[in-house]
Amino acid sequence: MDTGGVLARYDEQVRGRVPAHPPPGAVIERDGPFVRTHYGTHGTVDHGPLPQPPAAATVRRQLEAFAARNEPAEWKVHGNDVPGLAEELVAAGFEAGAERSLLVAECDALEEGSGARGDVRALVLDGSAGSARIRELAATTGPHALPLGQFEADAHRLYQRFGAAGLSHRGRMAGAGWAGRPADTDFVVVGGLTGPHPELVRHFARLREKAYLMDRAARYCLVEAHGAVRTALVAAGFEELTTVRPHRWAPTGTPATTRPVRETIGALDDGPLWDRLEHEFGFRPSMSRFPGFEAPAPSVTWSLDAVDRGGEEHVDELSRTIERALRSLTAPGQQLLWLDWQHIGYAFDPHRVGGAGRPGWPGSVYPDGDYYLFLHPDLEFGTFGHPWEGTLTVFGAPLLAAVEAELTALLGEPLRRRD
Repeated sequence: MDTGGVLARYDEQVRGRVPAHPPPGAVIERDGPFVRTHYGTHGTVDHGPLPQPPAAATVRRQLEAFAARNEPAEWKVHGNDVPGLAEELVAAGFEAGAERSLLVAECDALEEGSGARGDVRALVLDGSAGSARIRELAATTGPHALPLGQFEADAHRLYQRFGAAGLSHRGRMAGAGWAGRPADTDFVVVGGLTGPHPELVRHFARLREKAYLMDRAARYCLVEAHGAVRTALVAAGFEELTTVRPHRWAPTGTPATTRPVRETIGALDDGPLWDRLEHEFGFRPSMSRFPGFEAPAPSVTWSLDAVDRGGEEHVDELSRTIERALRSLTAPGQQLLWLDWQHIGYAFDPHRVGGAGRPGWPGSVYPDGDYYLFLHPDLEFGTFGHPWEGTLTVFGAPLLAAVEAELTALLGEPLRRRD
């Protein structure tokens, strides 16, 4: 393998890259060659090879951006980076972590099952016992290149392929790992392995296949490893590309523990809500049988014809009205949900979305082609946008008190009302 050529591809395709579809709840900012990702709970700085070490003022500017959000920050220094970079980071207040090797192997050369000591199977990270065991193994091993909690927060994105897997030995899960396939790259990137288990990496090599919005298959598997994991992977055919040493900085305050926005996972989050909407609210999706939603009292339903006639300006005014009200009815840290029928939904903190430097609201009030709902998690209040009837229903006394007058002025007199 031409490791020099592979390293050049890695530097070009993976490092310093702004993804077309950021992780849920993340804000990405480019500062010259530097890419800052703000997750709300932590942040990272990334970049490709630099011609010279950044000036002290440049490093300080990155730290100020994280300090303003009270986010711990990580900056990885690679062995092929310009000399002096690590020294600049330490001088600015970063603390150097343990060095790991960045290993690579060709996906085609990783023969599935070769040397396996147990059964490897893909796992969905949910509320199952298998998922609990993976989390237990992840918490007692590492540090990992991508902690499992961060992987889970990113792993359900539509535009990338991800996978978690467990290794069973004599009826017990003996190891676990997780990996992702960044779009438009030649790489499968392993986020973590809980032990020296090359068979898990062979399993992840399957992620090399083309997927939605990916125009080519991956050629290489990348793993950050040290100690026994590194030894096992080198014996399995991996070669070292370079080294990686994380540098970390922590703010003086207490960081947030949840992201501003996260994707919901059916059975764990929005599945029970859809069941309640069906059984308690009479939700019956249909393109011809209306209204298909029996909103509880008090509730008011308006036609959206006025918005359709008014265009984007009216859509924006509708959104601003609902968003202001939802924010006013929730305390900081309290989460609401936005649901999209048979699509990905989101849980979010209304006080941490919208505006400069924050992620946007996770969904639309206006039902542009599907059923869109903003909901209190206990269904105390919410909105229901019906795309086929062309209506917006608002239910719950607190929310109606906050928006009824404004919506009537914008949309006209209501079509239906339940007092």
